[in-house]
Amino acid sequence: MKFGTDGFRGPVETDITPEFCLKLAHHTGKIILEEGYDSVIIGKDTRVSGYMLESALQAGFISSGVNVKLAGPIPTPAVSFLTATYQGQFGVVLSASHNPYFDNGIKFFNKFGRKISEDLEKRIESKFNDKIDPESPEKLGKAFRIDSASGRYIEYCKSTLRGKSDLKGKTILVDAANGANYKITPMLLEELGAKVIRVNCVPDGKNINEKCAVLDQNLFQDYASKYDFDYCAAIDGDGDRLVLSDHKGNIFSGDEILFLLALKNIREGAKGSNKVVGTEMTNSGIVEALKKFGVELLRADVGDKHISRMLVEEDLVLGAESSGHIIQRQYSESGDANIALIQTIVELNESKNTLQKIRSQINYRPSVLKSFPVKNFLVLENQDFQNCLNGIKADNNDIRLSVRRSGTERKIRIRIEGDDDKNINKIMNRLEHFLV
Repeated sequence: MKFGTDGFRGPVETDITPEFCLKLAHHTGKIILEEGYDSVIIGKDTRVSGYMLESALQAGFISSGVNVKLAGPIPTPAVSFLTATYQGQFGVVLSASHNPYFDNGIKFFNKFGRKISEDLEKRIESKFNDKIDPESPEKLGKAFRIDSASGRYIEYCKSTLRGKSDLKGKTILVDAANGANYKITPMLLEELGAKVIRVNCVPDGKNINEKCAVLDQNLFQDYASKYDFDYCAAIDGDGDRLVLSDHKGNIFSGDEILFLLALKNIREGAKGSNKVVGTEMTNSGIVEALKKFGVELLRADVGDKHISRMLVEEDLVLGAESSGHIIQRQYSESGDANIALIQTIVELNESKNTLQKIRSQINYRPSVLKSFPVKNFLVLENQDFQNCLNGIKADNNDIRLSVRRSGTERKIRIRIEGDDDKNINKIMNRLEHFLV
């Protein structure tokens, strides 16, 4: 197996097995000891397989001589935070994010709380075929439990507001997808004074990401018709992605959160506020809207790890994916749904803005995005498919066309952006012919 856009991910029965986790942890442990790490923090989401795979990871790291700190069910950004605050820590998250419960996955964080480098990924991959060689008994690692992990993280999230504001008088519906934030997000908001309506906050190990708004955005309108709230916050299974709506169910995308927070950074005179990082999926309308305020958008490859790397390389503070991964490096080196949520709502309050007012400043370019399940990705190498792609690009200078394999699912994702709705849908139909 190779690292995808977000670590490793796949079915527990065939890919992310206990044997795989044991071997991965053992060889990773050997490598990170050479890099000066002495222990790892392991967090997980709420899927039932987490209990089994956590034990396999624990055994693998201990066999390599690395100590293990178990943080229990906590969101991905909490592991990033803890990894950066404990001395000499390596971070491990056991989660398949928005995938169904029968999948699981593994992602790694370095001592700064960032996704690990491509070089380290390759070193780990190169060891997959090596046998496990446990340390002698006197050199084995030990395991400990961090009982205060959730509390520490919540306190840190609150501290990012620096006493500027609270959420008193606000009612917020939280759809936690029965994932890692099922307790944390409601507690955070209530401690800031908000009234919270809980939806999908009762995990049973198998209902993670089921019938949740972060995946089925039609539910925002449904919630608006059933409940009385100011905002609805939908968070994915591992807690690093946010989709937000207003009281009418109008959705606020990651692009719009990026735009709002970019204006906030300009107003506050934040370092590096003249540039932000998006991806190939970011609508050109956002690029043009930001230009009016003197902000340049740089495009990274899809995946929050690529945004993070570009932010570090360019010494910038803000980046986001359209899907809702928001990185604010002045607070966190990882996409963090909780920090993005409270920062966005407080900024809307302080700037006396609304989601609709923000959207009115953006002239979106027509676009279409589709995902196609495939048995394998060989179709991308098909000569007829490549000829079709090249012909489309040659005949349509005004479009932005992205065709890529998903790094988290066995799907091919195609996004087309252009000036004419009919034309981009016609192009999508031509490409769809090869994939269905």
